[in-house]
Amino acid sequence: MKRLIAGAAAAFAITACLATPAAAQLRVERRADLAQPVTLGPGQGAILVGFTRPDPMSANRHGAVAFARYDVEARDLVPQPRGARRAGNTTTYWVLAKSGDRTLARDHSLMIVTEGDYVMFGAAPLRVVDSTFCLGAPTFHVGAGEVVYFGDVTPYLNARMEGSGRANAMAYSSDLDAARAALSAQPELASALRAADLRNQATFACVAQTMLSYAVPGAPDLPPAPPAAPGSSAPAEPAATPGPATND
Repeated sequence: MKRLIAGAAAAFAITACLATPAAAQLRVERRADLAQPVTLGPGQGAILVGFTRPDPMSANRHGAVAFARYDVEARDLVPQPRGARRAGNTTTYWVLAKSGDRTLARDHSLMIVTEGDYVMFGAAPLRVVDSTFCLGAPTFHVGAGEVVYFGDVTPYLNARMEGSGRANAMAYSSDLDAARAALSAQPELASALRAADLRNQATFACVAQTMLSYAVPGAPDLPPAPPAAPGSSAPAEPAATPGPATND
């Protein structure tokens, strides 16, 4: 009898632990396990990214997409402040969504983040992101309690491009029904799912060797940035540089 009670208590503890909301993180680089209960905490939302491999060129390829917190008015990244972790800051500043099983025709990465505006920092048909889309990229908002579907990307590594030799590429597509099916075991998340309200041409300071742009077909551009107020000074140097390397 004691063993039965102990076993039931252990099972309850495991279930409670799995249902606990993910802790807010400054840098989110591990995707949620959709085979287990996933709960959003106060002030949290999620970014859902699909990785598709519909043809021989993309088969068995990994992929990664990076997002950074974005200031739409200032048209720049919001850097993680120095000492943020020690100060108890739990705002998400950096997200790295990586593909899972590369043998699948499609898999999805669910990244738990704090609410706010994000921009597509870069993407690559690898497990790391070695470029930046600072010359123009899509931006979108994640609200508290929302699961925002960014879209699908297809990784092409050293693929032959018509008229331009060979190059790496991350082709964009969208399949909201497939995204919803990926959350079929998570009814609360599925009910909170919506397509991202993407806007192209979000620029920011370039901090990488390879500087590119990325536009989602059919998405509108951001309106022109408001003019700077007369007599306003240049922005101060960021407290920390966004990107793969941590400063805290």
